[in-house]
Amino acid sequence: MKANRWESFLTSWKFFSLLVVLQFILMPVATKDFRFEAAGDIVFYTLQHAFIMDMYSYSFYFQVMMILALIAVVVWKGKFSRVFTAITGCFYLLYAVIQNMAVTEQHGFSMVTVNVVMIGFVALVWLWAAWKGYNEFSFDNVTWKTGWTIPVALFCLWWPMSLKTALPDFQLHYLYDSGSALAFCPMTPVFLTLLVLSKRGVNRVVLRVTAMVGVIIGCYNMGNFASDTGFYVGLYHLPLLGMSIYALLSSRQKRQKPECV
Repeated sequence: MKANRWESFLTSWKFFSLLVVLQFILMPVATKDFRFEAAGDIVFYTLQHAFIMDMYSYSFYFQVMMILALIAVVVWKGKFSRVFTAITGCFYLLYAVIQNMAVTEQHGFSMVTVNVVMIGFVALVWLWAAWKGYNEFSFDNVTWKTGWTIPVALFCLWWPMSLKTALPDFQLHYLYDSGSALAFCPMTPVFLTLLVLSKRGVNRVVLRVTAMVGVIIGCYNMGNFASDTGFYVGLYHLPLLGMSIYALLSSRQKRQKPECV
């Protein structure tokens, strides 16, 4: 009973409201020059100098690993579902750390606390589902209504954008060296697509928690449209926001009609 109540809370709009409230409670952390009035600047500085910046030279290995995992779950479906769910959980743990923590001269160790908590919780949910064996990627929900998510996922995995100029660059080599596998924003639409296409066989907690966090972080990224230099960055993040909203709304449980006596 307690487990059912806990899972019901995690899939409810109350939990989404809690995530929204956390945006105003969880302050960033910095071991040097921390000021409450400059919290927003610390967040932006941390994101711009996060550990991921030093990991792009290794992006090929992570990209190939993810592509092989995606191929395996598509080919072997249920037989690889548990392993893929665990791999996804580990990647979300990676995103929580490398995208939201930094060590710099200006702020020492700094961390975007709310992002670490949200993405870290997504990781725990995926790892919990892997431990329980809840997810089964059967792809039995591939219809004309859901098929549009497949090209969106492929685009996000490809992520054809130059890291130097932040401008569109549609060279095919980005499929294996774009660094998309290292980041929350391009990979979450990919994972949500797999969940949506296998809606009947996957855990609803995993689907809704991932989508909820995707909506919040997707909304933040819409702020890129406010600057001329960030227009394409905002444009490329539309799949995160759109796919997260779609997954969240499509996962609502229909109310059962009362039986007539």
